[in-house]
Amino acid sequence: MRHIFILLLALLLSSCGYHLVGQGQSHVIPHDTRTVTLQTTPSTLGKILLAELRAQWLQRESLPHLQEGSGKTHVTLRIENPEQAFTPVAFDASGLAIQYRLSVSGVLRMYQEHSLIWQSGLVTSSADIFGDAAALSNNPASVEAEREALEEQLHQKWAQDVLARLQSGF
Repeated sequence: MRHIFILLLALLLSSCGYHLVGQGQSHVIPHDTRTVTLQTTPSTLGKILLAELRAQWLQRESLPHLQEGSGKTHVTLRIENPEQAFTPVAFDASGLAIQYRLSVSGVLRMYQEHSLIWQSGLVTSSADIFGDAAALSNNPASVEAEREALEEQLHQKWAQDVLARLQSGF
């Protein structure tokens, strides 16, 4: 009975389509679209995510050209609500933080002729930084150095994840 339950659970998970995100060649951009404009909020993080999204967009030949435009053959993709958080998530017995979580999140929305036609939902990329309390309290610069390197990786991962949602149609 236990083996049947495990097999049934495996079949259900494999048939839900979740594992297909980012694997499709069709995307949610209307098929007659010739040009796309990428935009964001004026925040520093928004500009960083926009630059990363633009760089990864240009690597994918199946996507429309990036340029200004208007009309029915043009869409605007806008990064909205970009946020970055760096929070302690684990503490030692004395109450000092020994693990931090860095997360980057935002929403990608698609507009055509000023009408919202698709949105990604909240896309979040996160990772943890670990260390013992003594090392972290004696050398906080090590945490900052690791944080800066991790920020760049998470910005890239966020752009990859949001493009995967765009290309998969989910």
